[in-house]
Amino acid sequence: MKKLLLATTALAMSAGYAAADVALSGDARMGIVYNGSLARELSFTSRARVTFTLSGETDGGLAFGGSFRADNAVGASAGTAGSVFISGTFGRLTMGDTAGAAEFIVGDLAGVGLTGLGDLNNNFYISNNPAIFRPTARYDYTMDGLTVALSVENPATALFAYSIGASYAMNGFSAGIGYEQIDGGDDHVIAFLGAEFEGIEGKVTYGESGGADQFGVSITGSFDATTVTAFGRQDFVGDTHYGLGASYDLGGGASLVGGVVRNGSLGGFTTADFGLSFSF
Repeated sequence: MKKLLLATTALAMSAGYAAADVALSGDARMGIVYNGSLARELSFTSRARVTFTLSGETDGGLAFGGSFRADNAVGASAGTAGSVFISGTFGRLTMGDTAGAAEFIVGDLAGVGLTGLGDLNNNFYISNNPAIFRPTARYDYTMDGLTVALSVENPATALFAYSIGASYAMNGFSAGIGYEQIDGGDDHVIAFLGAEFEGIEGKVTYGESGGADQFGVSITGSFDATTVTAFGRQDFVGDTHYGLGASYDLGGGASLVGGVVRNGSLGGFTTADFGLSFSF
Protein backbone atom coordinates (compact mmCIF):
# COMPACT_ATOMS: atom_id res chain seq x y z
CA MET A 1 0.00 0.00 0.00
CA LYS A 2 1.36 3.40 -0.93
CA LYS A 3 1.72 5.76 2.00
CA LEU A 4 2.13 9.52 2.12
CA LEU A 5 4.56 10.68 4.79
CA LEU A 6 2.93 13.63 6.53
CA ALA A 7 5.49 14.51 9.19
CA THR A 8 8.75 13.39 10.79
CA THR A 9 9.35 14.72 14.32
CA ALA A 10 12.68 14.42 16.14
CA LEU A 11 12.29 12.94 19.63
CA ALA A 12 15.57 14.45 20.80
CA MET A 13 18.23 16.82 19.51
CA SER A 14 20.88 14.08 19.43
CA ALA A 15 21.36 12.24 16.13
CA GLY A 16 21.54 9.01 18.12
CA TYR A 17 17.83 9.20 18.92
CA ALA A 18 15.13 7.76 16.71
CA ALA A 19 12.35 9.68 14.96
CA ALA A 20 8.58 9.43 15.08
CA ASP A 21 6.53 9.24 11.89
CA VAL A 22 2.91 9.87 10.95
CA ALA A 23 1.81 8.19 7.72
CA LEU A 24 -1.43 8.45 5.81
CA SER A 25 -3.08 5.65 3.81
CA GLY A 26 -6.58 4.96 2.58
CA ASP A 27 -9.04 2.78 0.75
CA ALA A 28 -12.12 3.36 -1.37
CA ARG A 29 -14.72 1.43 -3.32
CA MET A 30 -17.56 1.91 -5.81
CA GLY A 31 -19.99 -0.64 -7.15
CA ILE A 32 -23.41 -2.25 -7.05
CA VAL A 33 -24.99 -4.57 -4.45
CA TYR A 34 -27.82 -7.11 -4.71
CA ASN A 35 -29.76 -8.20 -1.60
CA GLY A 36 -32.49 -10.77 -2.16
CA SER A 37 -34.09 -10.14 1.25
CA LEU A 38 -35.07 -6.55 0.40
CA ALA A 39 -38.07 -5.27 -1.54
CA ARG A 40 -35.75 -3.11 -3.63
CA GLU A 41 -32.96 -5.57 -4.31
CA LEU A 42 -30.36 -3.39 -6.05
CA SER A 43 -28.35 -0.53 -4.56
CA PHE A 44 -25.12 1.37 -5.14
CA THR A 45 -22.20 1.33 -2.72
CA SER A 46 -19.35 3.82 -2.41
CA ARG A 47 -17.06 4.98 0.36
CA ALA A 48 -13.62 6.47 1.00
CA ARG A 49 -11.67 6.07 4.25
CA VAL A 50 -8.40 7.48 5.57
CA THR A 51 -6.14 5.74 8.11
CA PHE A 52 -3.47 7.42 10.22
CA THR A 53 -0.52 5.23 11.22
CA LEU A 54 1.83 6.50 13.93
CA SER A 55 5.24 4.95 14.54
CA GLY A 56 8.42 5.63 16.46
CA GLU A 57 11.36 4.06 18.24
CA THR A 58 13.12 4.88 21.49
CA ASP A 59 16.88 5.27 21.72
CA GLY A 60 16.83 1.90 23.52
CA GLY A 61 15.28 0.13 20.51
CA LEU A 62 11.65 -0.15 21.66
CA ALA A 63 9.15 0.32 18.84
CA PHE A 64 5.87 2.11 19.57
CA GLY A 65 2.94 3.45 17.62
CA GLY A 66 -0.74 3.38 16.92
CA SER A 67 -3.34 3.61 14.18
CA PHE A 68 -6.90 4.80 13.69
CA ARG A 69 -9.29 5.67 10.88
CA ALA A 70 -10.31 9.30 10.46
CA ASP A 71 -13.99 8.39 10.83
CA ASN A 72 -13.18 6.72 14.19
CA ALA A 73 -11.15 9.59 15.60
CA VAL A 74 -13.55 10.25 18.51
CA GLY A 75 -13.57 6.55 19.48
CA ALA A 76 -9.78 6.39 19.17
CA SER A 77 -9.41 9.19 21.73
CA ALA A 78 -11.64 7.20 24.13
CA GLY A 79 -9.92 3.83 23.55
CA THR A 80 -12.93 2.19 21.87
CA ALA A 81 -11.47 2.48 18.35
CA GLY A 82 -7.97 2.43 16.95
CA SER A 83 -5.05 0.88 18.82
CA VAL A 84 -1.72 1.72 20.45
CA PHE A 85 1.29 -0.60 20.91
CA ILE A 86 4.80 -0.93 22.25
CA SER A 87 7.10 -3.80 21.26
CA GLY A 88 10.59 -5.13 21.71
CA THR A 89 12.47 -8.34 22.42
CA PHE A 90 9.94 -8.97 25.22
CA GLY A 91 7.08 -9.20 22.69
CA ARG A 92 4.30 -6.77 21.90
CA LEU A 93 1.67 -5.09 24.08
CA THR A 94 -1.36 -3.61 22.29
CA MET A 95 -4.30 -1.68 23.74
CA GLY A 96 -7.50 -0.34 22.19
CA ASP A 97 -9.87 -1.85 19.63
CA THR A 98 -7.69 -4.91 19.17
CA ALA A 99 -8.48 -8.60 18.82
CA GLY A 100 -8.51 -10.74 21.95
CA ALA A 101 -5.95 -13.55 22.19
CA ALA A 102 -8.26 -16.26 20.76
CA GLU A 103 -9.25 -14.12 17.78
CA PHE A 104 -5.65 -12.99 17.23
CA ILE A 105 -4.48 -16.61 17.07
CA VAL A 106 -7.36 -18.28 15.18
CA GLY A 107 -8.82 -15.42 13.15
CA ASP A 108 -11.57 -15.83 10.56
CA LEU A 109 -12.18 -17.65 7.31
CA ALA A 110 -11.36 -15.92 4.03
CA GLY A 111 -14.12 -13.55 2.94
CA VAL A 112 -15.55 -12.59 -0.43
CA GLY A 113 -17.06 -9.58 -2.14
CA LEU A 114 -16.49 -5.88 -2.55
CA THR A 115 -18.43 -5.00 0.63
CA GLY A 116 -17.95 -8.21 2.65
CA LEU A 117 -21.59 -9.20 2.04
CA GLY A 118 -22.38 -9.46 5.73
CA ASP A 119 -18.94 -10.80 6.76
CA LEU A 120 -20.46 -14.24 7.30
CA ASN A 121 -16.98 -15.74 7.00
CA ASN A 122 -16.16 -14.24 10.41
CA ASN A 123 -16.16 -16.45 13.48
CA PHE A 124 -17.93 -15.29 16.64
CA TYR A 125 -15.69 -14.32 19.55
CA ILE A 126 -16.52 -13.29 23.10
CA SER A 127 -13.55 -10.93 23.54
CA ASN A 128 -13.68 -7.35 22.24
CA ASN A 129 -17.44 -7.63 21.77
CA PRO A 130 -19.21 -5.24 22.30
CA ALA A 131 -17.26 -1.98 22.16
CA ILE A 132 -18.21 -1.01 25.73
CA PHE A 133 -15.59 -3.51 27.02
CA ARG A 134 -12.74 -1.68 25.28
CA PRO A 135 -9.93 -0.84 25.53
CA THR A 136 -8.75 -4.44 25.30
CA ALA A 137 -5.14 -5.19 26.29
CA ARG A 138 -3.28 -8.02 24.49
CA TYR A 139 0.25 -9.30 24.89
CA ASP A 140 1.72 -11.53 22.18
CA TYR A 141 5.13 -13.06 21.60
CA THR A 142 6.53 -14.93 18.59
CA MET A 143 9.62 -17.13 18.55
CA ASP A 144 10.41 -19.02 15.34
CA GLY A 145 7.06 -20.58 14.34
CA LEU A 146 5.46 -20.40 17.79
CA THR A 147 3.12 -17.55 18.76
CA VAL A 148 1.46 -17.13 22.16
CA ALA A 149 -1.04 -14.47 23.22
CA LEU A 150 -2.85 -13.30 26.37
CA SER A 151 -5.58 -10.68 26.58
CA VAL A 152 -8.04 -9.08 28.97
CA GLU A 153 -10.76 -6.51 28.42
CA ASN A 154 -11.07 -3.35 30.51
CA PRO A 155 -11.56 -4.74 34.05
CA ALA A 156 -13.54 -1.63 35.02
CA THR A 157 -16.48 -2.98 32.99
CA ALA A 158 -18.85 -5.69 34.17
CA LEU A 159 -18.62 -9.15 32.59
CA PHE A 160 -15.26 -8.44 30.96
CA ALA A 161 -13.55 -11.31 29.11
CA TYR A 162 -10.04 -12.73 29.24
CA SER A 163 -8.39 -15.00 26.68
CA ILE A 164 -5.33 -17.09 25.89
CA GLY A 165 -4.12 -18.69 22.66
CA ALA A 166 -1.19 -20.30 20.89
CA SER A 167 -0.31 -21.32 17.34
CA TYR A 168 2.55 -22.96 15.48
CA ALA A 169 3.52 -22.70 11.79
CA MET A 170 6.04 -24.79 9.86
CA ASN A 171 6.64 -25.63 6.19
CA GLY A 172 3.38 -24.09 4.98
CA PHE A 173 1.21 -25.73 7.65
CA SER A 174 -0.21 -24.05 10.73
CA ALA A 175 -2.45 -24.88 13.69
CA GLY A 176 -3.67 -23.03 16.74
CA ILE A 177 -6.14 -22.96 19.59
CA GLY A 178 -7.67 -20.22 21.71
CA TYR A 179 -9.72 -20.05 24.89
CA GLU A 180 -11.78 -17.11 26.13
CA GLN A 181 -14.18 -16.63 29.03
CA ILE A 182 -16.41 -13.92 30.39
CA ASP A 183 -15.45 -13.31 34.01
CA GLY A 184 -17.68 -15.70 35.94
CA GLY A 185 -19.68 -16.56 32.81
CA ASP A 186 -19.67 -18.34 29.44
CA ASP A 187 -16.51 -19.64 27.82
CA HIS A 188 -15.49 -20.46 24.25
CA VAL A 189 -12.83 -22.77 22.79
CA ILE A 190 -11.85 -22.35 19.13
CA ALA A 191 -9.13 -23.94 16.97
CA PHE A 192 -7.89 -23.88 13.39
CA LEU A 193 -5.83 -25.83 10.89
CA GLY A 194 -4.29 -24.09 7.90
CA ALA A 195 -2.12 -24.85 4.89
CA GLU A 196 -0.55 -22.86 2.07
CA PHE A 197 1.06 -24.39 -0.99
CA GLU A 198 1.95 -22.84 -4.38
CA GLY A 199 -0.64 -20.04 -4.26
CA ILE A 200 -3.40 -22.14 -2.69
CA GLU A 201 -4.36 -21.36 0.92
CA GLY A 202 -6.90 -23.32 2.97
CA LYS A 203 -8.25 -22.99 6.50
CA VAL A 204 -10.60 -24.95 8.76
CA THR A 205 -11.97 -23.59 12.06
CA TYR A 206 -14.06 -25.10 14.86
CA GLY A 207 -15.42 -23.45 17.99
CA GLU A 208 -17.55 -24.68 20.91
CA SER A 209 -19.42 -22.73 23.58
CA GLY A 210 -22.19 -23.81 25.93
CA GLY A 211 -22.87 -27.04 24.05
CA ALA A 212 -23.26 -25.26 20.69
CA ASP A 213 -20.63 -25.12 17.97
CA GLN A 214 -19.49 -23.14 14.94
CA PHE A 215 -17.30 -24.48 12.17
CA GLY A 216 -16.25 -23.69 8.63
CA VAL A 217 -13.74 -23.93 5.84
CA SER A 218 -12.30 -21.55 3.26
CA ILE A 219 -9.92 -21.86 0.32
CA THR A 220 -8.19 -19.17 -1.70
CA GLY A 221 -6.23 -19.56 -4.92
CA SER A 222 -4.11 -16.89 -6.58
CA PHE A 223 -3.20 -17.18 -10.26
CA ASP A 224 -1.21 -14.26 -11.68
CA ALA A 225 -3.49 -11.22 -11.22
CA THR A 226 -6.61 -13.26 -10.34
CA THR A 227 -7.61 -14.45 -6.86
CA VAL A 228 -10.58 -16.78 -6.26
CA THR A 229 -12.03 -17.47 -2.80
CA ALA A 230 -14.76 -19.75 -1.46
CA PHE A 231 -16.02 -20.36 2.08
CA GLY A 232 -18.68 -22.29 3.97
CA ARG A 233 -19.57 -21.81 7.64
CA GLN A 234 -22.21 -22.88 10.17
CA ASP A 235 -22.78 -20.49 13.07
CA PHE A 236 -23.77 -21.12 16.69
CA VAL A 237 -27.53 -21.01 15.92
CA GLY A 238 -27.18 -23.65 13.18
CA ASP A 239 -27.51 -21.39 10.13
CA THR A 240 -25.23 -22.30 7.21
CA HIS A 241 -23.63 -19.63 5.04
CA TYR A 242 -21.42 -20.01 1.99
CA GLY A 243 -19.90 -17.72 -0.60
CA LEU A 244 -17.79 -17.47 -3.73
CA GLY A 245 -15.82 -14.47 -4.93
CA ALA A 246 -12.98 -13.28 -7.11
CA SER A 247 -10.75 -10.26 -7.64
CA TYR A 248 -8.54 -9.09 -10.49
CA ASP A 249 -5.56 -6.83 -9.79
CA LEU A 250 -5.52 -3.92 -12.23
CA GLY A 251 -2.27 -2.58 -10.80
CA GLY A 252 -1.58 0.67 -9.03
CA GLY A 253 -3.79 -0.25 -6.07
CA ALA A 254 -6.98 -0.82 -8.10
CA SER A 255 -8.86 -4.13 -8.35
CA LEU A 256 -12.07 -5.48 -9.83
CA VAL A 257 -13.87 -7.35 -7.02
CA GLY A 258 -17.10 -9.34 -6.86
CA GLY A 259 -18.80 -12.04 -4.86
CA VAL A 260 -22.01 -13.91 -4.12
CA VAL A 261 -23.10 -15.22 -0.70
CA ARG A 262 -25.95 -17.46 0.38
CA ASN A 263 -27.06 -16.27 3.82
CA GLY A 264 -28.67 -19.11 5.78
CA SER A 265 -30.56 -16.92 8.24
CA LEU A 266 -34.19 -15.73 7.87
CA GLY A 267 -35.05 -18.79 5.79
CA GLY A 268 -32.15 -18.17 3.41
CA PHE A 269 -31.46 -15.43 0.86
CA THR A 270 -28.73 -14.39 -1.59
CA THR A 271 -26.54 -11.30 -1.66
CA ALA A 272 -24.00 -10.28 -4.29
CA ASP A 273 -21.82 -7.33 -5.27
CA PHE A 274 -19.41 -6.17 -7.93
CA GLY A 275 -17.24 -3.11 -8.44
CA LEU A 276 -13.88 -1.43 -8.05
CA SER A 277 -11.70 -1.42 -4.95
CA PHE A 278 -8.86 1.06 -4.44
CA SER A 279 -6.00 1.26 -1.98
CA PHE A 280 -3.79 4.30 -1.48
